[in-house]
Amino acid sequence: MTGTREVDFLCVGGGLGGLAAALRAADLGAEVLVAERSEVIGGVAAYSGGFVWVGGDPLTPEPSDALETVESYLDHVQGERPVEREARRAYLHDAREATAWFAAAGVPFRVIPGASDLYHPAPGSTAEGRLLECVVDGRDLGAWRPHLRQGPYYDIGVSRTESYSAAREELNDDRLTHGMGLVGAFAREALVRRGVECLLESRVRELLVEGGDVVGAVLDGPHGRTRVRARGGVLIAAGGYGGSPHAAELEDVPALVESAPPVVDGDSIALAEQAGAGLIRGADPFFSVGYGFPGEVHPGTDVPLVRPLLTHLGLPHSLIVNRDGRRFGDESYYGALISALRRFDTRLRRWSNVPCWFVVDDEFRARYRLGPHSAGERWPDSIPRADSITELAAATGIDPDGLRLTVAEFNRAADRGEDPEFERGIRPFVRRTYGDAEHGPNPCLGAVRTPPFYALELSLVGFGMGTLGLWIDRDARVLRRDGSPVGGLYATGNAAATRELRGYVTGLANARNYTYAYRAAGHACGRSRETHL
Repeated sequence: MTGTREVDFLCVGGGLGGLAAALRAADLGAEVLVAERSEVIGGVAAYSGGFVWVGGDPLTPEPSDALETVESYLDHVQGERPVEREARRAYLHDAREATAWFAAAGVPFRVIPGASDLYHPAPGSTAEGRLLECVVDGRDLGAWRPHLRQGPYYDIGVSRTESYSAAREELNDDRLTHGMGLVGAFAREALVRRGVECLLESRVRELLVEGGDVVGAVLDGPHGRTRVRARGGVLIAAGGYGGSPHAAELEDVPALVESAPPVVDGDSIALAEQAGAGLIRGADPFFSVGYGFPGEVHPGTDVPLVRPLLTHLGLPHSLIVNRDGRRFGDESYYGALISALRRFDTRLRRWSNVPCWFVVDDEFRARYRLGPHSAGERWPDSIPRADSITELAAATGIDPDGLRLTVAEFNRAADRGEDPEFERGIRPFVRRTYGDAEHGPNPCLGAVRTPPFYALELSLVGFGMGTLGLWIDRDARVLRRDGSPVGGLYATGNAAATRELRGYVTGLANARNYTYAYRAAGHACGRSRETHL
């Protein structure tokens, strides 16, 4: 043990949740320490699209978007499945409050013009107003700029506002958008403008527990081991378990590759269990499909990267098929494929739709970017190609008759801009976010007709968002298995199970992360003041 120190509040993890809690606690007068296990800050959120979904007009003094309307939309999203309605209403109120507070504290939230709810025009949905983004000048991060995690999946520098409208904003040499803009905004306010201390390469290995309460933690850093006492408590914001060897089994899928940064391997759960925390099943499974392009690694590492094809699946001249050559869902929105990817055929004793392939034609290659490859660029020889659909099936192991029939049916409907089987491209959000606005009549549908044809065998990829997580209450206090709170222990983000909502809403995970961080910091700072008395 090389040293001992004491602070008011310790944040485990330098991602969105840890930085948000640090910002809130610092403005409440607390001495805060952030411990990040890697060499960079930003966590999973830095890799994300940066969407923030908040109901209730949080940026306006007199909200016109009533929470009752928001709840009716969420009722549509979750269907008839049970949900903790009181907890959901409390969360919606807290998210609006937290967003308004962080905006006043300097986080540059703004409404994305023309960005509708995912399921608009469903009951209670809106055509605009609930999806926010942050855009930040990277130069504002000063010495922290080189330590901001690089997002590999999005075109950093182009804002959602620009992609959703005809607006063109003033450029600078280092404009941060998407997930990097969101995390960069919180880093600027917490680390630069408030001067919160953040230790890099400092992994928390153990919680300090006295009398059943968490009073601090032990961390390993570049200069050895440090014992940190935290008067107000410890926030666990170190992500989920997608990188652990047991992730696929926990999510009930044949295999799972984590597309989030290679630091989400279960630290949060392992730490909290030391204090008797309860682990529960929360949100629905959420993952997608992706492809590992030769030579791609996670930025700053030598870890191979499997890229989620989120922005590719909704483009024309493409479809996804299983080994039988059949489609099994609406490719334009990756979330619509999840249940089918988890389907197991008990008669044949095999997964119904795994393996699966992303099948495209040369029109797709000529028009659209694919992962690291620009439009029109030659693709690697490792991607199977053939001059006919039958030859492509033979090269990949897909049933040739099934694939030939599927492509013929798909093409006839795509020429009309229709998908009678799965209604691909009917949602306004999906059409604008994942389709080709210049392609008609449906921006998400185009025939697969121009040879050569290509087939990418897809992997199931996680986003750091597991179904299991720590049980927390409204103040983000971690609960034991009997429902009692563990004194001094908090959790947020993907470490905490989502019980207040079933189903997926784009941008909810980011909002939920900083909202519970906001609540945790407020509660912990109250405990810290009591400790001083």
